[in-house]
Amino acid sequence: MSPQKIVAIVMLVSLMLGAGMEINRAHLMAALKDFGLIARAVLANFILVPIFGVVLVRLLHVEGFVAIGILLMAIAPGVPFLVRAAGQKSGGSLGFAAALAFIMPALSIITIPLTVRFVLPPEAQAHLPAAQVALTLVIFQLVPLLIGMLVADRAPDLAAKLGRPLTLLFILAVLVLLVLLGRTLVEAVASVYGSRGMLAMLAISILALVTGWLLGGPVSEYRHTLAIATALRNIGTCAVIATANFPDTLVSATVLTYLLIQFVVTIIFRIYLHRSAAPAAVASKA
Repeated sequence: MSPQKIVAIVMLVSLMLGAGMEINRAHLMAALKDFGLIARAVLANFILVPIFGVVLVRLLHVEGFVAIGILLMAIAPGVPFLVRAAGQKSGGSLGFAAALAFIMPALSIITIPLTVRFVLPPEAQAHLPAAQVALTLVIFQLVPLLIGMLVADRAPDLAAKLGRPLTLLFILAVLVLLVLLGRTLVEAVASVYGSRGMLAMLAISILALVTGWLLGGPVSEYRHTLAIATALRNIGTCAVIATANFPDTLVSATVLTYLLIQFVVTIIFRIYLHRSAAPAAVASKA
């Protein structure tokens, strides 16, 4: 097993454990009762964003491993730290964020192996046996998520104490992966830029954000949460798939480049919402 794959697995497992520990079962069950909202979230993340990815990669003539990296991110929803990124403290819905933090990673175990057959180019599909991908996601994505939920349910104090160390472990894993990729990352940035890959990533992220906002419904907290949930793709899942199935290529570095772009897009969005909400709060008090 390569060092890059080991680090990617650490990244994914730490993400999913942390996500599970942030999910409140009561909030999860309450959010699941709103079938229409959950259905729109599934539509946005599992159908529309992959379509955006395929269309934009073709329109902008992005090819090779750069295209594979972009499409992997497009078909992999379920960012594990959604409760923090789009929960109540960020102006969203805590219950809805908790539901999505569980539903999307869980469903993606089934959808990713199926979606690659329709989204990725034929030469890439040969590197992604469906059974192997599904098994990898069950072991390193679903199992840690369920363990995290169990710890949160049985030992909430322990879960609260482990949250910060797991976040730091994820950040450390990202930094180590950046160092390990080194020259490949530089080549990827140059290749992505030259192939209009960055433009494709930016366009997909913005379209995903707008789609989530529009499908979030009339409640502003739900719109906020679904917009961010749809724009942020699962870097941990994609990093594991890229390092395991496309070693020594630009796929891993492209995934990391996409990570940076989606964070910039969502941070700008959150700053805009925060600034636009401030005058409204002042007006309501006056």
